[in-house]
Amino acid sequence: MPLSISDSERRNATRAIVVLLAALLTYMGVLETVTRIAFPRINHVWRGIRADHRTAISLEPTAADQSTTILIVGNSYLDVGVNRESLQREISPAYSVVYLPIQGTTYWDWYFGLRRLFAEGARPAFVGVCLSTPQLISNATYGEPFAHTLMLERDILRVKEESHLDNTMASDYFFANFSSWLGHRGEIRNWLLRKSAPSIVNLVPYFREGNPPLPRSDVFVEEALTRLRLLNQLADANRAKLFFLVPPSLDAEDASNALQAAAAREGIVVVLPFQHAELPPSVFQEDREHLNPRGAALFTERLGPTLLQSLYRN
Repeated sequence: MPLSISDSERRNATRAIVVLLAALLTYMGVLETVTRIAFPRINHVWRGIRADHRTAISLEPTAADQSTTILIVGNSYLDVGVNRESLQREISPAYSVVYLPIQGTTYWDWYFGLRRLFAEGARPAFVGVCLSTPQLISNATYGEPFAHTLMLERDILRVKEESHLDNTMASDYFFANFSSWLGHRGEIRNWLLRKSAPSIVNLVPYFREGNPPLPRSDVFVEEALTRLRLLNQLADANRAKLFFLVPPSLDAEDASNALQAAAAREGIVVVLPFQHAELPPSVFQEDREHLNPRGAALFTERLGPTLLQSLYRN
């Protein structure tokens, strides 16, 4: 006799599929709710980024106290290298500065990130981007957190092209743009790992990838200038004036001097408070890239007058 499926079996199978889909949607909904609401309350880094983001998109060219507004974006070089309160004292009362540092970000994160900030309403008089010289010519983006926090949905195809993403990664970025859980699950996993095994951070220096060597100086300057032009055009289109802030480096072969001179000829401001290898290794952290508190104090002290001079010329 041929096998047949009864109406009751069909109903049971349909019911099982519906229950499974409902359970899956509920599970995803819980993850999304926890990620959006609960996790920022217990993660101070994430909470700080959200607060900085809200402040950034509320900026107008002139603050309530009639000071001229400055928005500085960047990564950990900005976060640990600049003392916010000290710099504000240095440039007051003429200017007020707002920061948005997000660790792990490089050039394309902030090119597309600034596009989103401007689209969301940010209108600073000046916008600064603080990155190391290797990061200025990097093609990388900060993965799914970038896609959720800094990328406009309509920019996905251009992000795919500029960052050389394959189709799988591009689809990950697309869905992470909508979902807080998909955008931040890697960060949540790392946070849980640090909480459950605090000493694991001691292993980070052994797994850190070194920066690739910069290309020949003239090649670097040409490529870096192309990217600064794009940032400058973006700032101009939104009635802001751009400056690029170079953090201190121990690399004696750093080409920031040549970049500063070439950019100045095109009217683009590169702020270089310290020459490369000017600061001693003792003011850097163990990674020999980021400043320690003493180094941050020295950098901030020099940055204040250098920034005032650069903005005055601009």
